[in-house]
Amino acid sequence: MTSLLRRLGASSLIAVLASSLLVVPAVARPQRPEQQQSRPTYSEFTYERVRVAMRDEVELSVDIWRPVTPKGVDVPVILSLTPYHVLYKALDPNETNLPSGDAALFVPKGYAYARADVRGTYNSGGCWDYGGIKERHDGYDLVEWLGTRDWSNGKVAMTGGSYDGTTANAAAVEQPPHLATIVPVSAISRWWGYAYQQGARATYSGESLDIDPPGVTPTDFQFGYGFLPPPDPAALTNANQIAMRWNVCDRVEQFLRAYNEQPDYDRFWKERDYLRLAHKVEVPVLVSHGQLDFNVKTWEGTAWFNAIRSEKAMVLGQWPHASPRGKYPEWDTFLERWYERWLLGVRNGVEHEPAVRVQTNDKQWHEQADWRPRKVAKLPLRSEGDEHTYFDDGTMTESEMVRTSSSNERWVGAVVPNSSGVRIAGRPVLRLAAASDKTSTHFIAILCDVGPSGRCDIISRAFLNARYRDGLEKGKDLEPNKRYTFDLEFIDKDHIVADDHHLEVRIASSSDSWVLPDRQRATNTLFLGDSHLALPLGP
Repeated sequence: MTSLLRRLGASSLIAVLASSLLVVPAVARPQRPEQQQSRPTYSEFTYERVRVAMRDEVELSVDIWRPVTPKGVDVPVILSLTPYHVLYKALDPNETNLPSGDAALFVPKGYAYARADVRGTYNSGGCWDYGGIKERHDGYDLVEWLGTRDWSNGKVAMTGGSYDGTTANAAAVEQPPHLATIVPVSAISRWWGYAYQQGARATYSGESLDIDPPGVTPTDFQFGYGFLPPPDPAALTNANQIAMRWNVCDRVEQFLRAYNEQPDYDRFWKERDYLRLAHKVEVPVLVSHGQLDFNVKTWEGTAWFNAIRSEKAMVLGQWPHASPRGKYPEWDTFLERWYERWLLGVRNGVEHEPAVRVQTNDKQWHEQADWRPRKVAKLPLRSEGDEHTYFDDGTMTESEMVRTSSSNERWVGAVVPNSSGVRIAGRPVLRLAAASDKTSTHFIAILCDVGPSGRCDIISRAFLNARYRDGLEKGKDLEPNKRYTFDLEFIDKDHIVADDHHLEVRIASSSDSWVLPDRQRATNTLFLGDSHLALPLGP
């Protein structure tokens, strides 16, 4: 999800990777009796680097830090399967040091920490697999190897931010017996949803100071992370493993699929869709995601949470592609209790607490039982006239839609009546009646919070390739000038509209720098009188 040290310093990336409704302030919880019992701490640890053979004989490099414990004291394992080793080393060239973040927090508390290199990156053999079945199998094989060491208590957690959390999701659908829990942070649950938003190819995340866009993924991992020789001399002793790094493998198919502007949802994408396999996840899952994450979009986390059937919890805050550490005040405490419950068997009651901890745009934290709206309100759209025609020249930018306050020949705006004072809690959907004079086009919408000054503060965005209006399996051409109803899905939010504010939607057919424009330059007509905004409402 990031390109090699481009546009950002390594330190800012590691911040990402380190990794019944009741409204309450974010304060520390009183400890239960079982939490008050003192647990041993360990001031010394050991470090080793090993190579572990996967089922297809590809060897992955694994770094392991273990607390020095008394004889007979076995420890659980926290595993991160990552392609970002080169970035970690840039921060700390001495790789025997205990890594910051989860490792520094939990190894002294009696947990082992393992960091494995994704196949085709850093010291591991093989070819990068773009989240495919080989990566899923690798997660399974690593969990089983770590869970059966003579120093292990047989329980393994997988965690990490961004790609590292994505590999945790991938492993969980494979059901490795020694996997005890996963903690995916800002993680992908469906690779198609990372590269595309309702069929529109993402190009730029809008977070240029923090992160690179989804559009660079195959280039980054095939060349930025997966092309240089392994830096560890020990990894160079096996010529077969090194040769794997430069095989053609599936590189051509990955490029063609990843950058296809008409992305039929076929075998390639289904293999990389963990969301459709979420029913297979049997272990407890703790999800964390930012509502301002435009790289791995928020619904990658919320959809995963909703689909999981096992014990689960979610922390959903007002931050971009980042770790909750330092942003959600209770994160480290909550995470420690989560690991104590599922890795050490401490019955601390964490599974009986409200499952969702969500932060609204006013920075207040709320606890609730689930991530589902109280109700969905269908609100009309009000504009000057019900029928509007505009032209898609392929160069419309979001800033232009925000900077000007009224509709013109390139975009159309509408007010959403009765939207003052509401709490949006979930995924808004714009049901849009429209026609196009071409066989394909895009529909782009931004949802604005508008105050007395008239300024549009963007809440969420929606992008739809109209050829995928009826589903993802196969794009279907439009019949020119035929009227259709399109559902534009905005990314999940939890946002309170002030009493003196209201909502507006602004609609166009290109959003230069966010998604690739449609190649046909269509003239589109909107029928706003027959359109509405389905708004999920919270308390």
